[in-house]
Amino acid sequence: MPVKPLSAKSLHSLCERIDYARHGEIHSLVPLSPTSIEIRFSVQDKARGFDWIDVLFVIDGVNDARLVSDNALKLISLEEGITIEIDNTKAALAIGDYRGRTEDAPLYIHGATIGYMECEFGEN
Repeated sequence: MPVKPLSAKSLHSLCERIDYARHGEIHSLVPLSPTSIEIRFSVQDKARGFDWIDVLFVIDGVNDARLVSDNALKLISLEEGITIEIDNTKAALAIGDYRGRTEDAPLYIHGATIGYMECEFGEN
């Protein structure tokens, strides 16, 4: 299944549906290339009666990032959820509530575009 591009309009709808990944888990963080990173979250989906699903985000054109090791990944809290911002010049994803200041987050990825794919919960 291909990754769907996110726009500012579709982003709001998706984030509302998954409650900005609040109280979810970071499943994995995988650099696909020097300018492409994939991050996968396990979240509850309001549209499916709060069933758990995995949502995979792919950020392309990465030009700045603060990443953590695999060991530290499981220790990062999603109590505040995630921040995703899209405008004409960039796409940003950050762990926590960092609207307008994603570079202050403990984990962030800045790139040119961001897309997503819904996956079965726990699917590899």
